Amino acid sequence: MRFKTGSPFRRVVDVYPVGRRAAEGGRSVEYRIDDLAREAKTTTRNVRAYQERGLLPPPTLRGRVGIYDDDHLTRLKVIDALLQRGFTSAHIADFFSGWEQGKDLGEILGLQEIVTRKWSSEETTTIPLELIAEFLGDDNDTIVARLTAAKLIRIDGDQCEILDPALLEVFVDLSQYGFTLEQLLDQHELTASKMNAIAESMVGCVTDHLAEQHGPGWLPKSGEIAETTEMFEKMRSLAMTSAQAELARALDRVQEKALDEYLSQTLARQNE
Repeated sequence: MRFKTGSPFRRVVDVYPVGRRAAEGGRSVEYRIDDLAREAKTTTRNVRAYQERGLLPPPTLRGRVGIYDDDHLTRLKVIDALLQRGFTSAHIADFFSGWEQGKDLGEILGLQEIVTRKWSSEETTTIPLELIAEFLGDDNDTIVARLTAAKLIRIDGDQCEILDPALLEVFVDLSQYGFTLEQLLDQHELTASKMNAIAESMVGCVTDHLAEQHGPGWLPKSGEIAETTEMFEKMRSLAMTSAQAELARALDRVQEKALDEYLSQTLARQNE
């Protein structure tokens, strides 16, 4: 499958610009429940469920409309991060109880930083789902499924959130040279699998180190948080720098070798 001609993805981005929600004039951003769920990359059902369990404070009511703010968004991200790490709802409730009562605030905020900070880009573009056909064509179910599985898009009702607009723009650029979207996705999935293995190795190195020093299940306490957070930061920096530098060197080596082979074959044909 190829993108339709004329780079329609760029026309979509022009109408639905890439960006993150940002506060205006220093004020907290306000969200309705659908917007909050989309920003936190969860569902409105989860938001309501967390409220019912007492994990998320109720919104401010304006008439019949519930209004959420950045504090709700932060809590949602913490809840999601802790659930993914195996914490139960009861554990999370205790966590927030300590947060609200100011107990061990340094530990709580330090843990929040560790479990919620992202290095990947949070810039996304949300478009009406019906526009997918404009730049993928009508017969797009298989490709949409692959893009969703690769976490490049997320479908929420009648909206499609493009989770990596910059990458899809590169896909559009390369499609102009005759590459199909399937080919580009194949290459992306191969690259992603290699990166995942590298990330697992790096993070595993840190968690194994912590388990060796403190025993399994350890969490940093006040006075230990800054050092632990700094260690995570430096290991992530090592992973990013190492991966980028080695990929650049590998591309240089492979490209030079491929060019030499191509030129040698070309000269050999000309001399026949």
